Amino acid sequence: MRKLIALVACMAFAAPAGQIYSLAWGPVIAVGGYKETRLRDGATLKGNAEAVRAVAFSRDGKLLAAAGGLPARKGEVLVWDMASQKVKVTISGHSDCIYAVAFSPDGATLATAGYDKLIKLWDASSGKELRTLRDHIDAIYALAFTPDGKRIVTGSADRAVKVWDAASGERLFTLSESTDAVNTLALSPDGKRVAAGGLDKTIRIWSLGEKEGTLLHTLIAHEDAILRLAWSADGQWLASASADRSIKIFRAADLTELRAITKLPDWAFGLEFAPDGNSLAAGFFNGQLEIYSRQ
Repeated sequence: MRKLIALVACMAFAAPAGQIYSLAWGPVIAVGGYKETRLRDGATLKGNAEAVRAVAFSRDGKLLAAAGGLPARKGEVLVWDMASQKVKVTISGHSDCIYAVAFSPDGATLATAGYDKLIKLWDASSGKELRTLRDHIDAIYALAFTPDGKRIVTGSADRAVKVWDAASGERLFTLSESTDAVNTLALSPDGKRVAAGGLDKTIRIWSLGEKEGTLLHTLIAHEDAILRLAWSADGQWLASASADRSIKIFRAADLTELRAITKLPDWAFGLEFAPDGNSLAAGFFNGQLEIYSRQ
């Protein structure tokens, strides 16, 4: 019998169009809404032209990137200084919405990707474009840096997960086992494994070698598309959120299902473990934010 995770807190943000499109947990929880990013401490960072479809903190928590843009017109990122809560730099360069954003571990580089099928790397301080990575043939919905900052992993609607050299922009190899669009990725804390999920309702975990990846585990985990994955900081837990309105937690070592939350209020487009790994935050399209104990 599945055990429900204990509910610790539940709160709703009263924003003009209170949907939550994205979530990041750094010094505080940040959720991307319509034209704004809302912080759990009560602050609201306004300025985006459309829905904030991706948010990410720098590792030191000093910067917050809020990405989105206008469909079929332009992608944009606002990089906020968290101390002053002012925009440090505005980045434009994509020709369509941005769906994924990540800082390099040292905070110097920002990576973005989206509906225009491109990955772009930027100087996080100046907003200068450094390089463009091309190889996907459909929208890119997920990306992450490995913890050493040497590689970037991306997931796309073209069903592929690709691994890139961050310094040169070279595509190193492709993981092609997914049978439908990849919506989400999560990297293990040591960067040696990547998990992917998407429209085929399946979680796959690969080990990442120097020149290729090896498929370790495959599990049809949900009854509908997987929207988000999150890996705990201690490496032991992997969480998934699905369009079937459930969140599940698995043992990352073998994808044994440990706990499930069902009959959720809406789709969870934001899912992330706390930095200490003891709690899990879920942000729902109806604007509700729920925080669960991991145990």
